[in-house]
Amino acid sequence: MTTYKKIQNLKTGVSEFLFNAKLLKIGENVIKNSNSKDYRIVTLEFELPNGEQVQRTAICYASNYEYGIEEGKDYLSNLSFDEKGEPQIRMSHLNNADRASVEDFSGLFQATKQLIDDELVM
Repeated sequence: MTTYKKIQNLKTGVSEFLFNAKLLKIGENVIKNSNSKDYRIVTLEFELPNGEQVQRTAICYASNYEYGIEEGKDYLSNLSFDEKGEPQIRMSHLNNADRASVEDFSGLFQATKQLIDDELVM
């Protein structure tokens, strides 16, 4: 299930939404926007808020894809709406592949308690 996190764009004051989406395809063509920034069109897979699984296109700027992106991995994406109310999705290079889990640190508090109770600790 796709989780959407609402944030506020500090420049515009407009609400945006962060979510993870699976990268299915990276477009071959490099395109320039009106600010002369290079980007590629990518195809993402994610769930809409109603639970429907969809594939949608998004923008991935060169400042992101130059880090290296791989099809089949999940990447952080940003959903905003333009002045006409049309959705705009931008995909970053950030993914959850190596994200720490609760299980990684499950013994941390137990280990701390053991160290405090140890007879050698003064």
